[in-house]
Amino acid sequence: MKITILDKASLGDDTPLDILTEFAQVTAYDTTAPELLTERCKGTDVIIINKIKITRDVLKEAHGLKLICVFATGFDNVDVAAAKEFGVAVTNVPGYSTDSVALFTVATALSLFTHLTEYRKYVADGEYTRSGVPNKLTPVYRELSGKVWGIVGLGNIGSAVARAASALGAKVIACKRTPVKEYECVGIDELCKRSDVISLHCPLNEETREIINKERISMMKDGVMIVNEARGAVVNESDVRDAVLSGKIGGFGCDVYSVEPFGSEHPYNDIKELDNVILTPHAAWGSYESRKRCIEIIASNILAFFSGKVQNRVDL
Repeated sequence: MKITILDKASLGDDTPLDILTEFAQVTAYDTTAPELLTERCKGTDVIIINKIKITRDVLKEAHGLKLICVFATGFDNVDVAAAKEFGVAVTNVPGYSTDSVALFTVATALSLFTHLTEYRKYVADGEYTRSGVPNKLTPVYRELSGKVWGIVGLGNIGSAVARAASALGAKVIACKRTPVKEYECVGIDELCKRSDVISLHCPLNEETREIINKERISMMKDGVMIVNEARGAVVNESDVRDAVLSGKIGGFGCDVYSVEPFGSEHPYNDIKELDNVILTPHAAWGSYESRKRCIEIIASNILAFFSGKVQNRVDL
């Protein structure tokens, strides 16, 4: 069996691949430019991708390809309909990064809420030493207990964040298509109006694209904290930039972008160095434990497929 990894660099250098080499011949490329995709997808049984886009044009020339394994839960970078048409199976890895993304979400939100960046900078720059004052309490921070934490998308990750927020004393409300009894479920507009902190964990689709925009931001409390751990395009990035600059959004954390990495013209360049903004390089999913779990499930997906079993198929 031949397995080709098309963007190994995005998986992390320490992700253990020996689980694959035990049963297959593995070829790994750090990155794959679009013009090389067709050639690299030919003559291999399986491709493993993270963010590489697999289009209809690639698939129709990928002779011999049997299986696409996405090193992620989301698979919007694969034309699944075309894969099905050309007889190529597609699998994802659901649930592997729940604890990792939840940890990152809560860490980002709490850092924003407590102004840790500013306080650390005050000490690191020597201002604390020079001040002669034993403490500094500005910018003012407030307790999370009693505040409202709104969660958009109450799947595995959103639920884990909800449990952590509840443990810290926050009142959790959620925007979820199918309400649950554990938390108060409300519409997106009500969530925007009531929340002190909003974290985003929903998939990207036509319903959620730019679900946070200028109109909804205007409904929010002044100084609201927003953390996006979903997909970059679930927010209107220009509208968010403008609201941060105006002070309407008091703190903004983001690990995902409509273009990754974002370029010099991206609106977040205008806010990336502000103390109340934490932008991270799509790292939330990638704890070592999470990546190890992911590659183990991918290996299991491959073995299941070639044994005639259905496991984590998204093309059926």
